[in-house]
Amino acid sequence: MIEDITNIKNDIQEYVEVRFDLIRLHVAENLSHIVSNAATVAIIGFFLFFIFFFLSFAAGYYFAHIFNSNELGFLLVAGFYFLMMLVFLVFRKRIVERPIIKAIVKLFFTKIKSDE
Repeated sequence: MIEDITNIKNDIQEYVEVRFDLIRLHVAENLSHIVSNAATVAIIGFFLFFIFFFLSFAAGYYFAHIFNSNELGFLLVAGFYFLMMLVFLVFRKRIVERPIIKAIVKLFFTKIKSDE
């Protein structure tokens, strides 16, 4: 009887340890996905920044040539970015917040398969 209780205790302890290791592995996997996705977004954002930066200068000089005024050309580009910022502020929950929340929930709360 005492031997059975000891075996059951050891089995439960081993089960808890294995379950804890499984949870740690899932957390590590999710964290590695988050870090790699963040690094990818940062690198792409870096390149996009410079692309938009130089395209903005090109558009500013293009409009300056059309309107014969450097100030007006660059003011048009700045106005465009101002309008884009307003649109973003109005729709930020739909454009940014909801997709990010859904992605994080999906990443952290995927069902653990019974064969793992």
